[in-house]
Amino acid sequence: MTFMDLRRWQDWAPRDVNAFWKDGGRIETTPSGYLAHADYVYCRALTGTLGDVPPAGAQAFAQAVAKAPLAGRSGHGATLRPHLSAYLLGALNLLALSGHDHRGETLGAVDLDPDRLIDRTRMLPRWPRAWSHHTWRVSHWIGGVPAILLNFARHDPRGTVEEGVVGEIMAACDRHLIADGTGLLRAYRSEPLQALFRLCYRARHDPAHGDIGGVVHVHWVNHVLGRPYRHAAPLLERCFGDLNRYPFLEDVPYCLDFDYLFLLRTGSGQSAVGAPEGMEERVRRYGEDLVRFLAGAPDTGYPLHKRVGALAALHETALMMHLETVPGVHVEPMDIIRHAYWL
Repeated sequence: MTFMDLRRWQDWAPRDVNAFWKDGGRIETTPSGYLAHADYVYCRALTGTLGDVPPAGAQAFAQAVAKAPLAGRSGHGATLRPHLSAYLLGALNLLALSGHDHRGETLGAVDLDPDRLIDRTRMLPRWPRAWSHHTWRVSHWIGGVPAILLNFARHDPRGTVEEGVVGEIMAACDRHLIADGTGLLRAYRSEPLQALFRLCYRARHDPAHGDIGGVVHVHWVNHVLGRPYRHAAPLLERCFGDLNRYPFLEDVPYCLDFDYLFLLRTGSGQSAVGAPEGMEERVRRYGEDLVRFLAGAPDTGYPLHKRVGALAALHETALMMHLETVPGVHVEPMDIIRHAYWL
């Protein structure tokens, strides 16, 4: 039996989330509430069941997003962070794939102030400077801001933002934030503070993983725009070197595994940057391990958001191996970032 029984996959989602999409109702207007519903949409997309979403559920979700305090929205003191805001907009992009396209009406209802999101002096995203030493954390702003603006550039009927502005932001990130020689994101200035932070961070996670989980947020947007990755070669070498741990980067697979595989796939496809030797075999084994893990994943203790990341990683392995269907899911592989702009 494969791990994906499409008749019961919704058991992974909280009961109130399933009820909303089936019968309508109210979304809990908290970050965790919004996140759960976006996870639902992403999970639907990655299991090939978007077509089963009731039109009323899709419309109700779009109406909830239209009222949400998205990052950069005028008239709100406290807003959702850019990461979650971009994720909600990504869910709208995915729903549009199955004919539930409410992006125009939703974004048209949001008064966006780009100056709340970008510093016009250097055309860089605004982020909490006090957290600049925490690359993974501030990357949610550095990548999330242009992802939000790209959504508005492409889908806001009022033309609040032009796509060229997003390109300017990404070019500024290349100049000011992508480090020479490594291709990693560098928002910090103090080397001693960075060394101290990495020492403390190691108590919970490998700081090397935070490096990749940070810069990938910038390259998601570059990928959608078709822009090359600055210093891609050393970045790919670093990514592949970190995959010497088996079966996954941490105890369970989640979005971090997707980040590494995504960078290897998209970076290797750029001119003059080839795939590292041994990558094909490593990716094949990664796919097998993901299917094996998901086949026995517990119903509790492994939240829906982590399942989304693992499913997205599984799709990446199928794309990298040029498979017609994703093992265990039996749907066509999806370039989730190409469609959603964010994960």
